[in-house]
Amino acid sequence: MSKVEYVNPAALCAPPGNFSWLTQSGNIIWLSGMVAVDRSGAFIGEGDVEAQTQQIYANVDAALRERGGSISNLVKTVTYVVGRENLGPMQRVRAAWKQSGKLTNLPASTLLLVAGLASPEYLVEMDAVAVVG
Repeated sequence: MSKVEYVNPAALCAPPGNFSWLTQSGNIIWLSGMVAVDRSGAFIGEGDVEAQTQQIYANVDAALRERGGSISNLVKTVTYVVGRENLGPMQRVRAAWKQSGKLTNLPASTLLLVAGLASPEYLVEMDAVAVVG
């Protein structure tokens, strides 16, 4: 059995709780729920689901790059969106990443509409699984 690593990538801020941003065993990486905070921990995109989703995708890509992959190594995502009105803007960001060539593979995906997330300003959160190498 592969050893398990619990990692907080340098590209991300310190986790705001008692958890690791990602766990890796062999070439499989499980990413914790990512929200729209930058490397310094500043919240990005007050009231703007597109800006929040963009920051989340950038965070996922940066974390995976530190582990030898990229956002195209995602095999599964679970996205939590507050409010049906935010679905379209969130999906536009995903489509833009695909069109840019950064997201070359479309992972299996689950989408959940939720009443709220850990902080009231969060409109979207995504956790994911990737296979690298």
